[in-house]
Amino acid sequence: MRSSRAKNKHPFFSIFPRIKIGKKSKRWAEEVYVFPQSRAVSETNLLIHLNRILDSYDDDPKVDSVIAENATLKTAKKIHRLDRKDRHQDVQDACQVHDVSLKESFLKSCEQLGIPPLAMTYFLDRVAAGETELIMRNLGLGPTGAVAVADALSRNRSVTRLDLSLNNIQNKGATAVAKLLEANSLMTNLNLSENKISKDGTDALGNMLTVNDSLARLDISRNGLTDDDIQFFSNVLQTEDFLSALDLSHNSFGVTGGEHFGEMIGKNVSLRELNLGWNRLGDLGVKHICVGLKKNRTLEKLDLCWNEISHEGARYIAESLEYNGKITELNLNNNRITDRGMEKIARGLELNDTVQVIKIGYNLVTSEGACALLRSLLKNPGSAVETVHVAEVEINDVIKELYLKLKTRKSRFRLLDLFTASGDVYHFVQPQNPMIVLDAYLKRNKLTAYKYNSLEEVEEED
Repeated sequence: MRSSRAKNKHPFFSIFPRIKIGKKSKRWAEEVYVFPQSRAVSETNLLIHLNRILDSYDDDPKVDSVIAENATLKTAKKIHRLDRKDRHQDVQDACQVHDVSLKESFLKSCEQLGIPPLAMTYFLDRVAAGETELIMRNLGLGPTGAVAVADALSRNRSVTRLDLSLNNIQNKGATAVAKLLEANSLMTNLNLSENKISKDGTDALGNMLTVNDSLARLDISRNGLTDDDIQFFSNVLQTEDFLSALDLSHNSFGVTGGEHFGEMIGKNVSLRELNLGWNRLGDLGVKHICVGLKKNRTLEKLDLCWNEISHEGARYIAESLEYNGKITELNLNNNRITDRGMEKIARGLELNDTVQVIKIGYNLVTSEGACALLRSLLKNPGSAVETVHVAEVEINDVIKELYLKLKTRKSRFRLLDLFTASGDVYHFVQPQNPMIVLDAYLKRNKLTAYKYNSLEEVEEED
């Protein structure tokens, strides 16, 4: 008896003609057989479709005609990833391999080209479903796989976010994606982090930014980029008008890199968020960045955590805060800032009326430095600071008193991550019991018609 699942043709089969089982299709590679539409979806059948995609990289004019003959698939049905171990039983049954040798042949072909067939199955499924966000993190695409994805997306008009992080696409893949965005005016968010990209890749991305007018967010973090790798890219950003968020964290930028970024920040008019955390800028690198900050009037969020900044770097930051009238969030966590450096930043905040969030925890700051910061906020009637993170600073009575004064002046003020003498996190306001909150909500909305017993009634029974 034929399975009911076999009657529901998978959308991928709509592109194949009816050919007897075992007969080789002249349209495909010699090893590939085409199965009839009536058979249940199998992994082999999916691989056949992927082989068609791979064939498109050959100079065969027949392929384009085949694609033209078959309209874009319009279906919401999804193909479950074949490497999922938690897929439903019916999908497991459908994904039975009918010809092991055929599968091995196709896998070998994909391996030679560097394109994982299962990753491409996932990709084709999402594109066919008209997804706007294409998340392909850690699918082992490699450089050639990224080229294939970029080529397929060149005709796509739905994807606005593309995540190819952790795929080892290297410079070849990054260049292909950059060329894609030179022509694509719909994509706004691109993530190429953890891909072993270097100078050739960043240069290609820089060239892309000179003509692209849609990309708003770019992530090239965790690529091991050096000062030389970023020079051309940062030069392009000096005149960039569209990119608003850039993540360059977890790379290897030093003093020279700080100089490049300083020049870029001083001239750029589009960036709103810049993440330079987890680099090696040091005090001198930060000095160059702060020179640019004094001129910048658009950057709102700046992350400089884990950059080996000491009290000297803190002095440069304090000076930039006096002149910069746009920064709203500054992250200086996990550096080497001491009480001396904290006092300098405090003096800078006395004249600043834009910073709302400052993170300066996990440094070498003690209660003395924290008090200096809080006093500076009290001295500045125009201070906009609402949140201060000072992790690993021990709470004392002076800090409590300063906090209460700031809280009275601004009800939304928060002082977070302070520690007690015993090492516990200190809360100025103890968090409410969630069950009590739930109980109050149910009572307030009179949700008692479902035989609901309040917490008080339960406690009485106990």
